[in-house]
Amino acid sequence: MRHIAILGLFLALALGTVSAQVNAGEQKSDPSLPFTVTQITTLSLPWKIAFLPDGRMLITEKVGALWLVTQQGVKTPVANVPAVLWQGQGGMLGVYLSPHYAQDHNVYLTYSEPGDDGSSLALARAQLKIGVDTASLEGLQVIWRDGARGRGGQFGAEVAFSPDSKYLFLSVGERQRMTPAQDPNQPLGKILRLTLDGKPAPGNPMAGKTGAASVPVIDPPGDTEKAKTAPVMRTYTFPGPNLTPAETWSSGHRTPYGLAFAPDGRLWELEHGPRGGDELNLIEPGKNYGWPLVSYGVNYNGVPIPSPDTRPDLAKPVIYWVPVIAPGNLMFYQGALFPQWNGSAFASGLASMALIRITFDGKGGAQAVERWSMGHRVRDVEVAPDGALWMIEDAKPGGLFRLTPLGMAVSAPVMAATPASAPTRSGASSPDHIKSLIADNNCLLCHRIGRDGGDVAPSLNGVGTRRTEEQIRTALVSPPAKTAGGAPNPMPPYGTKLSRADLDSLVHFLSTLPPLP
Repeated sequence: MRHIAILGLFLALALGTVSAQVNAGEQKSDPSLPFTVTQITTLSLPWKIAFLPDGRMLITEKVGALWLVTQQGVKTPVANVPAVLWQGQGGMLGVYLSPHYAQDHNVYLTYSEPGDDGSSLALARAQLKIGVDTASLEGLQVIWRDGARGRGGQFGAEVAFSPDSKYLFLSVGERQRMTPAQDPNQPLGKILRLTLDGKPAPGNPMAGKTGAASVPVIDPPGDTEKAKTAPVMRTYTFPGPNLTPAETWSSGHRTPYGLAFAPDGRLWELEHGPRGGDELNLIEPGKNYGWPLVSYGVNYNGVPIPSPDTRPDLAKPVIYWVPVIAPGNLMFYQGALFPQWNGSAFASGLASMALIRITFDGKGGAQAVERWSMGHRVRDVEVAPDGALWMIEDAKPGGLFRLTPLGMAVSAPVMAATPASAPTRSGASSPDHIKSLIADNNCLLCHRIGRDGGDVAPSLNGVGTRRTEEQIRTALVSPPAKTAGGAPNPMPPYGTKLSRADLDSLVHFLSTLPPLP
């Protein structure tokens, strides 16, 4: 028996060595950028970008605003946004398109909702209405909230929709209160799995279970040790059944600012550690990710925290960062402009002012392979329908930037006075008007006319010698799903974006463009 025990110990040590966690904190920045960075406009503490199918963006500002922004930088305020408490890390946070946006035009917002005792994380849904130079939220309804409210930042507030488009995953930060992350009766420090209406999703680890009728609320303590005996400031009583257990997918999270599904369907989460110990976690149902019991970092005041290596019962991160990168978000790239990165994830960095590219082995492993110094606190990075990367800067004012391949034309098309979806203007058949249609719809990001424009897709010059007008019309109304090279085609259908007169004029114009000399 003694020999078997010793053998088991050696096997455990060997397995521990094989599965040792990777510290990417000392990774050096690459000496040069593989893309061109173009600033488009500025906003006031921008937080999140959500792309509409036509390439326009919804962008939140932490100070409380939501904007509809064109790729040329023209901003339209979105009316009827909810009130927020802009304070510290709170304010207007996330914006996300419904997985069924083409049918319902719904968007989801996460924000710090003001109340008598501080604020709480709220998740709301509304229908987006866009007119000529106007945009508004209609029928806004809060579908989930942490009613306990209270003090502290670190709201989390990230949303990821399941690959089957049926469920919504919501990351809830522990609000700097630490211990609630291990309390199954409180949503703080959890990742929740909900229906699209904000209800507990069927099939959750504790589906059907309810929690305590009331929970203690504390103020943020000085460190993880003081949190254990922090005084209770008040008690919150749930207005109905406490559904927290039934909503919970995973627990033990600190500041989950990144949440995204990989192409293979795995859910990944990126969170802030304290002094050191930012984490990339593979999220699996029912698992406990350890905060505040363990961390690869220490408290801000230097008080130590036990290492995750001391608790084999808790899930370890796949990658951790000491020193930190201070992540802003996590997203997976799929696009035509950088096909070599398809399937990679990008992490934005605040204190590190960096973009980090992460690759995955398909077996639950990951590696930080590239890191670029951006010179800005990067709050969010997202991919546009055409495959360009866009990022926003955590500053007041903070820049909005477009990242395109080196050598590709980067000048933003000139924004016309009226959107292409508006009624046709006088002189609709004039070359200037047709060129404005091409500019408004960002065709030059990929195609060329003359010596201008992009170089990802075929030149528009000479298209009439290769296609009939009817073939050109068909390609505009119903673009093929993939490009000639086999990459996803970023071109949207223009049958509903353009008036009949504009579509006829554009088809005729393209058919008459001469080949390049």
